[in-house]
Amino acid sequence: MAPPILNPRARGWLRFLWTKATTPDDWSETGVPHPWWDRYSSEPVMNFARFDLSESAYAVAVMADQTPAWREVYGRILEELVRRHTTFWAAIDWLTQFGPDPRRGSYPQDWIDTYIPKHLIGQYDTPGWVANGIEPWGLQPDPIGADGNLFFKGWLNLLMSLRAYVTGHDRRDEPFEVAGVGGTRFEWTHARLASWLVELWRRHPEGPHCENTKVWPYCLNAAGLGLGLYDSLYGTDRHQAWERWSAETRDDYFGVQDEKLKWVTLFFDPLARHKQTIGPSGGFANAIYLAPQDPDFAELLYRGAAARMG
Repeated sequence: MAPPILNPRARGWLRFLWTKATTPDDWSETGVPHPWWDRYSSEPVMNFARFDLSESAYAVAVMADQTPAWREVYGRILEELVRRHTTFWAAIDWLTQFGPDPRRGSYPQDWIDTYIPKHLIGQYDTPGWVANGIEPWGLQPDPIGADGNLFFKGWLNLLMSLRAYVTGHDRRDEPFEVAGVGGTRFEWTHARLASWLVELWRRHPEGPHCENTKVWPYCLNAAGLGLGLYDSLYGTDRHQAWERWSAETRDDYFGVQDEKLKWVTLFFDPLARHKQTIGPSGGFANAIYLAPQDPDFAELLYRGAAARMG
């Protein structure tokens, strides 16, 4: 039987990821990431370089399962992704977007149609503007220790868990620093990060917030996947926080009727008491993260999205 290999396309992608990850660049307050780290696409929500870090990691884990003898290569790539994810440019939105968005009154029409409650046009921040400093929490300088900013720390935990999965190294208690507001630094460990995510779920039963004050099921499902992988690596029970939340809120966030997907919640704002929904096509993004956690529901979402999209 022939050993598993990577096809030419996968090897080309691996070569590109290696070059991209190991070429020095500066993500600090005084530097700028290399232009090949995508911080341009899908404004206003995904145009931050940290999303390129997490999205680049999944292929590495899949390839590592195929060719585990190349573990040093895969581990080095993931190490470089994790390292960048603790920097100023990884958390730039949390570290620079304070208070209400000054652009509220001049959003493009497609942003308004997709993201802004109709009764709050001109008075509401678009997703992608984190609004660090607004009530009820005030300014929180630590992007991990904040009540909001789940989409920073949830994916960081998933990225660190993928690094541990691929390398086999237990680095749960190894300290690392994350960049904070005004050039500050905060010390964390992977173990503390995972426990803090569980605590945030306890404090916010509707789900921890990404932007203040928006709760995205998509982000929570990604954060849940990170906790599930953490548990499978270390024999802990952190994933129960996601399991409870998913069981208690699913009917609020996903519209299923007669076993068919009708709508998906983009985000819920518990302060505005507003739920922004889209059609079944929103099932795709959630299904990717739900597949390892709840495969039956993930398939329902995927099929609903596929039926709508053709």
